[in-house]
Amino acid sequence: MSDLYSLASPSGRSGPWPAPERPPRLEAGPGSKRRPGPGEEKPSWQRLWLVLVLIVALLALGGTGLFVWGWLQSLELTPETTTSVPAITTLRVARTAPYAGLTFQVIDAQYASAFSDDLIRPGPAQVRLHLHVVNEGSAQISVIYYDAARLLVPGQKPIAPSNVKLAVALAPGKSADGWLDFPVPRGTRLEQLKLQLGSTTLNESLVVIPFSGPFDAASYSGKVYPQNLSIFYTYNAQPGLYLTYHLVSVERQFAYSGWGQVKAGQQYYIFNFRVDNPNGVAVNPGPGFDYLRLVLAGNVRAPLDSTLPTGFKPGAHQVGGRVMFSAPAGLPSLTLRFLYQYGQGGNDYTVQL
Repeated sequence: MSDLYSLASPSGRSGPWPAPERPPRLEAGPGSKRRPGPGEEKPSWQRLWLVLVLIVALLALGGTGLFVWGWLQSLELTPETTTSVPAITTLRVARTAPYAGLTFQVIDAQYASAFSDDLIRPGPAQVRLHLHVVNEGSAQISVIYYDAARLLVPGQKPIAPSNVKLAVALAPGKSADGWLDFPVPRGTRLEQLKLQLGSTTLNESLVVIPFSGPFDAASYSGKVYPQNLSIFYTYNAQPGLYLTYHLVSVERQFAYSGWGQVKAGQQYYIFNFRVDNPNGVAVNPGPGFDYLRLVLAGNVRAPLDSTLPTGFKPGAHQVGGRVMFSAPAGLPSLTLRFLYQYGQGGNDYTVQL
C-alpha cells in the first residue's frame, strides 16, 4: 500500500503532490482598460460629471419654483368671505296697463351691478322689474316675455330681457308675481326708463309704461258703447219668417280672447246682440260669418269671430251672441251690413261710437 502514496511527483519527488501554484497576476499595460475591483474608487472625472448633473437639476427646479411663486404672487385672490353684496337702488313705480288680455302692474324697478339670484349677466349692470299680472278673462293667456317685453333706455335700442322669472301661461281668474331682468349700461337712471309690451315681430299694437312723468293708462284700455238698435232680418229661405237682432253694445278693444293683442294701428270692434225668433218654427240663418259684414269706405270685411248660433228654436228670446271685426283704431262710427240670404247686396246699419 505504501507504494500508492509514493508515486512520483512531477518533480521526481516521492510523497503527496503539492498544491498547484497560482498563476502570476497580469499587470495592466499602458492603454488597457479594466473595471475597478471591489473597494476601488471610481475615477474622479465620473464623480465630477454626477455633481454637474445634480447642480443643473437643482438649478432647473429652483427656477421653476421661483416662476411659480412669482405667478402666485401676481394673482389677485379675493377670499369668498370678503365678497360684498352689490348695492341696489329701488324706484317705486306702481303703474298698471292692459296687454294681450292681461293686466300688468309694474310694482318697482331696481338697479344694481348684479343680482345674487341671477347669474345671467351679459351687461355691466342690470335693471330688475317686479311685476304683478292678472288674468280677468275667461280663457288661459300666454305671453312670451323674451319677445314681447322690452326696456326702453334713453339713447339705447329697445333691450330684451336677459332672464325671466314670471309664469308664461296664466289661467282665467289667476294672478302671478315675478320679475324681468335687463342688461343696461352702467349708471342707468331708473326714473328715465319705460317698459314696452308688445311683439314687434308679430306687429302688435304696443303698450308703453313710463316709470315717471305723464301716463294715460286709459289710452290702452277698451271701451264699451251702449246701443239701442233693433234689426229685422228676413230669412228668405222661408218667406214671411224673420229674426230680430237687438244690438245692445259695441266694444272697442286692443285684445280679444283667442286672438291676443291687436295688430299695430288696428282695434277689435265687437258687436253684442240679443236675438229673438218670434216664429213658431225654427229659423236657421247659418253662422254669422256667412251673412254679416263690416263696411269700410265701400270695402267689406268678414268677421274674425262669431258666437251667434247658426239656428234659433221656435219662440227663442234674448239669445246672446257677438261678432268681432278688426278695423283701423279710433273709428267714430261703424256700418254693419246684413247680407241677403240669396242674391247680391244687403241692408246697412250705421252706429255711432
